[in-house]
Amino acid sequence: MHETFRNIWAQMDQLNKKVLDSLAEFIKKHGLGCSSDVWRQRASEIPTAALMLGVNVPDHAMTFRSLCNLLQDSVTPFVASVHAKECAAVKLLIQKVLEQLMGRGVSVDEEQEDDTALLQRTQCTISALCQWYKTVTKKCTQVSPQRKENLTNSDLPQSLPVVVIFKDFEAFNSQVLQDFILICSRYTQELPFIFIFGIATSPSAIQHRLPHSVSSLLCIEVFHSLSCTQHLASVFDKLILKSQFPFKLSSRVIQVLVSVFLYHDFSVQNFVKGLQFSMLEHFNSQPLSVLCCQKQEALLSAKTLSKQNVERIRHLPSFMRYVETQEPQEQVQLLTNDEHVKVTLLFHNRCSGKTGLQRAQKSPCYNSLYLLALATGCGSLSTRLLTLTITNLHPLQKSEIRYLLEKESRRTKRTNPFEVLRSEVMEFIDSLVREYLTPAELQPLNEVCYYSSSGVLRQRLNATPRTSIQAALSHPFYYLQNESLKTDTGTISSAAPDLCIVFKLHLECGRLINLYDWLEAYVTVMSAAEDQHTDSEECGKFDSLKHARFIQAVSEMEFLGFVKSTKQKTDHVARLTWGGC
Repeated sequence: MHETFRNIWAQMDQLNKKVLDSLAEFIKKHGLGCSSDVWRQRASEIPTAALMLGVNVPDHAMTFRSLCNLLQDSVTPFVASVHAKECAAVKLLIQKVLEQLMGRGVSVDEEQEDDTALLQRTQCTISALCQWYKTVTKKCTQVSPQRKENLTNSDLPQSLPVVVIFKDFEAFNSQVLQDFILICSRYTQELPFIFIFGIATSPSAIQHRLPHSVSSLLCIEVFHSLSCTQHLASVFDKLILKSQFPFKLSSRVIQVLVSVFLYHDFSVQNFVKGLQFSMLEHFNSQPLSVLCCQKQEALLSAKTLSKQNVERIRHLPSFMRYVETQEPQEQVQLLTNDEHVKVTLLFHNRCSGKTGLQRAQKSPCYNSLYLLALATGCGSLSTRLLTLTITNLHPLQKSEIRYLLEKESRRTKRTNPFEVLRSEVMEFIDSLVREYLTPAELQPLNEVCYYSSSGVLRQRLNATPRTSIQAALSHPFYYLQNESLKTDTGTISSAAPDLCIVFKLHLECGRLINLYDWLEAYVTVMSAAEDQHTDSEECGKFDSLKHARFIQAVSEMEFLGFVKSTKQKTDHVARLTWGGC
């Protein structure tokens, strides 16, 4: 499992490999001065790469992390990446860039005083960066006189570029970007700056954020990464539909993962995390998952199965269906003889070679056929598969056939050449699917390799924080494991935390809650904790400590989103949620 888990994550690092390599070549071309089209740049122009990443924002962090590692390993050690939320002003932007650049390769003396470090922080300017860059590069590019005589011009050490990555270009303040670019353009002769703009929308965002006087200082080249749907298709091709990964997902689990991808964040990284969670849950909850491994390992595991695991195999629904299809003598052997069960497992493993399904992977609509077969079986696929076949035709043929289909559906059914052809195509596809795309649920021992607990996965991925908070405040015993917090239904424990008491009291109120009445009810509950008699004069009175605790609990309720202040009545708060636990 560990190998499979590691291979899945390794595939994620390869998704943007092509565009990252193109960026590295771009920086080498412009930064190291070995390009044939350097004439495109004027003296004041800064080479800029506009990296189009798409709307799958959660995946951007991983892309930039891979980009930084690639550049530092193969191009230049001088790489800085900045976020818009950290750079509200030009001074902060310059300081953040200098901290990342000068903190890399410059060792600060441990005996330095704190006031010296503070002085360095106040001198965060591009001119200070120039002085530091000259010092560092001078040490890196020193060549002995004897070696220098034997080197050609192309072999001489060249200046390393200084790369600044703007991770979320659209979120930066326009004025901050303009000022920073104008400042850097004055130092292009001393500092070989290269900018990388991370853009989620379109290249026109540069024109919207920067005026022509500033954008003319940039030599911009656009790079497009794969879209999130193409990334997802790559994950399906390399992980889910490959026979080298024995772990598989059922149709409902795939639907849960795809729906989270489509309706939440378009994040391929989160999709893969869901796939990894499915794997962990499968291996944790299914004892027979020891057989979910590569073929040779599965054969060895089948030979050494314990009696308890053999009994678990007999209780699998798919194995019980398999036994029912066998001869009576074979049924007796499978239900009573453990060794015969192991031999049967070995036989099925040896016969599970390349199938027509794996040979059909070259089909352009193979992935869709596979998912449809998982989801619906074979019998109801004919019409949908015909639609898939039509989508792979030429656009003219596609429109013509769809027009004929719609036209024929309105008429009374009668036999014509097109109807005959359509019936033949449907029968051929139906027979093909029935032969090669058997639903996983019908395969013996499919529970070993297929994870089908879609409900558990949906509960983990589609978290409901408000429901969890309400459950914790209504039943604190299950979270704190304190015996004194156990109560009957409808009662309030005086030993519960203040927030729990205030929450349960607010469930008894209507849309508007009187703060004084709420406070009195809270003090009454607290008086029970102090063993005060309900008829005594002291009961119901509150001191400054109880008052302060109540105010703090109400503030926490407002922070959690259960109540809010209202202008209708100054001494009331409005209730925001309905239905408690």
